[in-house]
Amino acid sequence: MSISIILAIVFPVISVLLFKEFEKKNIEALPAIVFNYLGAIVIGLFLFVTPVQLTEIHQQDWFYSSLIVGFFFILNFYLIAKTAISHGVSIATFSNKISLVFPVVFTILYFQEPSNWSKIIGIILALISIYLLTFKRLNKSKNKFFLFPIFIFVCTGILESVINYTQKVHFVQENEIGYFVISAFFVSFLLGIGLLFFKKGAFQIKNILGGLILSISNTFGLYFFVKSLNENQDSTSVLPIMNIGTLLLAVLVGFFLYKEKLTARNWVGVFLSIVAIFLLTSF
Repeated sequence: MSISIILAIVFPVISVLLFKEFEKKNIEALPAIVFNYLGAIVIGLFLFVTPVQLTEIHQQDWFYSSLIVGFFFILNFYLIAKTAISHGVSIATFSNKISLVFPVVFTILYFQEPSNWSKIIGIILALISIYLLTFKRLNKSKNKFFLFPIFIFVCTGILESVINYTQKVHFVQENEIGYFVISAFFVSFLLGIGLLFFKKGAFQIKNILGGLILSISNTFGLYFFVKSLNENQDSTSVLPIMNIGTLLLAVLVGFFLYKEKLTARNWVGVFLSIVAIFLLTSF
């Protein structure tokens, strides 16, 4: 397992931990998410993008992909937030991670990536482990948002498929990864700022600072996610590994750091996820 894959797993978990701390500090999630995109742009200007490149964004082959990705970033965050409130964090997480079937199937069919029995079994075990680690029965009394988990499933699937397609078709140079990431975040920030003008108290200092702190883990999480796809041609194995790895690490951190209880079903999910990662990396 490469350093890029490990970092693509670790940074999203750090973001989850930050959201837990935000809750303790009464930092609102939506404003923090929006200002996280501002922080991401600033980070990108220092690390990834030169002033000349900034004026050439609209000329890049992947420009329209960055518009689509930026739109789905902010939309998906909103759906996840609403689903977490109405159905719980587990349902939101499950809907988000199970969407890996979209880019995996798309890659096999469109790019004709090779598959074998160990990979197929590994992907199936990955999906089962995600279910066992996260899924709980939907609360039917809150059916106003009953379709939101399905929307997350579709939106995340489209998002990851577009990123995977863009990486395979349009990226030529290594520095294009950061360039693309910042472009997508810029679109998300513009859309998010528009939403915040209708939200009372959104521009409090604590929300802005929280978002800027969140931007560090979120920016590098996406950067290494795309970099991992760029370094590994076999994305049908890499995508499940990153999805399972992030979820598994989050569950274990919650267990050891926050004393969150795991059921017998959760532990079976942990075991199956480890088996799945072994199958996807060893054969």
